[in-house]
Amino acid sequence: MSPERNQDVDPRLTIYSGLSANERARLDSLVTRRRVEAGAYLFHQHTPARSVHMLEEGMMMMERSSSTGRRQVMAFMHPGNLIGINYREHYEFTVSALRPSLVRDIPLKPFIALQDEVPQLKDNVRSISGNILAHTLDQVFALGQKKAHERVCFLLKQLSSWQPSASAHRLELAMTRQDIADYLGLTIETVSRAFGKLKREGIINIHSAHTVEILDRATMNELALAD
Repeated sequence: MSPERNQDVDPRLTIYSGLSANERARLDSLVTRRRVEAGAYLFHQHTPARSVHMLEEGMMMMERSSSTGRRQVMAFMHPGNLIGINYREHYEFTVSALRPSLVRDIPLKPFIALQDEVPQLKDNVRSISGNILAHTLDQVFALGQKKAHERVCFLLKQLSSWQPSASAHRLELAMTRQDIADYLGLTIETVSRAFGKLKREGIINIHSAHTVEILDRATMNELALAD
């Protein structure tokens, strides 16, 4: 992981939305940019929570492990996500890079203090936190109510929504089948059968373990609905 000089703001970083030039400069003064290589960790569960992190490029995975070693993948993070909004002393999850990633680090205490001085920044953080909660509720519903192939559609719809519209029909899956299983609350064998079912029904085509093509988006979206 190597530090990088701060550059222009990526419009996907909604933490900057509505900030004046001066307010953006104050936030930027706290930022350090760095690369995180694929497979490397941004931070580990139970380590001191000293920073929040804005994902600018790449893809990351958030997971949580129990004392017995069981793992739940909580989220797949894409550019624009704010990672580690945490008001406790330690992180309650681990975050690692699935692809080479560029991250903006912000020390937690100065970041909280700046929110008190810049109401728009506090509103942005509140909005981002609300989106995280909405995502969590959708995931809980999918895990509790949907069949295996519907859960896979839920994930594919998420991944598709993060890609440019011109390429959203062809998905490059950075995560493993085990990561998907641990995200959707399934076994790896059930995930494989679910992908096979979607292929047989003409909803997707599978080009490789990491490449899926969406053939019937309307049906996929209907199966993925979290309501």
